[in-house]
Amino acid sequence: MSAEEKLSNFFVSCFYSILDAEELAMESITNGKLTLKEIHLIEAVINAQKTNENNFSTVAKLLNITLGTLTTAYNKLEKKGYLHKVQDENDKRIYYIVPTRLAELINEEHSAFHQKMIAGIVNKLPQKDIENLTDALKALSEFFNELL
Repeated sequence: MSAEEKLSNFFVSCFYSILDAEELAMESITNGKLTLKEIHLIEAVINAQKTNENNFSTVAKLLNITLGTLTTAYNKLEKKGYLHKVQDENDKRIYYIVPTRLAELINEEHSAFHQKMIAGIVNKLPQKDIENLTDALKALSEFFNELL
């Protein structure tokens, strides 16, 4: 098997393993009430809110989805009690997506999952390997960002 084939197999396997582990962890936390995409939307809203960029247009751009797709996802999460919207006081055309306390709790659990995952990896590698892995993953991230 060539190095390229090994890398391809590794990336596919690793990608799905991460998603599967994350889905299992989040399913137990939310009792199956939220999908991983919904959790990632909540995360994006909370992160955007830190810089007051949690309006619909900006969140859609951050997630690389259309405004219509975001609106549909928002409506589902609003009905479930995780998000609501607030109109801008100065420009009535702008609405901000705001997480509920329940959404914040879910996001905290989601962040804890990621921290646990990273800690598990860091604890298995010497510092030199961590630095090399970080450099390699940065290059990988740059490659994928160029495709978008």
